[in-house]
Amino acid sequence: MCSYPAVPAVWSVLSAGALSLLLVAGLGAEGPVHTPVQSRPSGKSASSPATRPSGPTAFQPGVTIDWSEPAVRVSGRVVLRAGPLEFLACFPGKEHESIVLLEASAVHVYMALGLIGLSPGQPPTWDEGRGVFRRPVGDLVDVSFEWGPAGRLQKAEANRWLREIEYARPPLSRPWVFAGSRRLDDGTLAADRSGAGVALVSFSDSLLALSRSHSSRDVDLWVAADTDAIPPERTPVRLVLRPARPRPYRLRLDFRGAAFVNGRYVAPQDLADLLWLGRQLKPDSVQTIHVERALQSDVTRLRQTLTARGVPAAAVRFVRSANASNSTP
Repeated sequence: MCSYPAVPAVWSVLSAGALSLLLVAGLGAEGPVHTPVQSRPSGKSASSPATRPSGPTAFQPGVTIDWSEPAVRVSGRVVLRAGPLEFLACFPGKEHESIVLLEASAVHVYMALGLIGLSPGQPPTWDEGRGVFRRPVGDLVDVSFEWGPAGRLQKAEANRWLREIEYARPPLSRPWVFAGSRRLDDGTLAADRSGAGVALVSFSDSLLALSRSHSSRDVDLWVAADTDAIPPERTPVRLVLRPARPRPYRLRLDFRGAAFVNGRYVAPQDLADLLWLGRQLKPDSVQTIHVERALQSDVTRLRQTLTARGVPAAAVRFVRSANASNSTP
């Protein structure tokens, strides 16, 4: 495993303006300070340098900032193309559980995300009293990959390289949470020690995490690499991180009381998570769920499940389809 200098050692490469930005983002001279935050509407940075380049700029080894998008690009290479996964992309130490090994340090990626206006929160944590993981908090980030020469550049959203083990299909497109990992006693980020980068399961030291909890036990791993969609091993790729944007979802509840998103069945807890994410990106959004001959008891049950999982009642509107009962639940 590679080791990197403690967090304070990197400040010499930053301008005063960049330093002030990172202090706002939560990374001070003594390391990351985690304060739970609500994600802002995507695509708009909370702050920006007084002057900045108009295009891509090398920031630190393996990390480039494109101010025009804005986006952070992190160099890496494909190291795994088959089997169940714990990570989409990792730092040194998790190569046997991740599709991509990143050729940069976690603290530099952390800094770059702060510079484009994203604020870290905290990774998922175990709630001993309730026996569950607490949801991670932090600004939301869209994740994708690029590879190939400029004239033949290929791109893929992160979910296109994955396949759900239970349903043998790509996961629904969704943002990640800028959880920010943890600060260790020596000032380093835990992700630089453990390798926990863009996590697919619940790790308390991941830099980016999924909002939905998933167990890291081998028998419970929920997603695998989609071999046919991933470039050959050792292919250089770039992990692209952008402020998340809202996604359009078509939702319906069928006659059996089963929920569907964009034409595919989802478990109630997954539907709740997608709605929760949408509300973080656009706090005043209201998502319509079309009801197709479902019983009133099914509608009530789904309402209760969504509320119990943190989706405000005002965030969802149930509407009966035209060919169903005229009553509106």
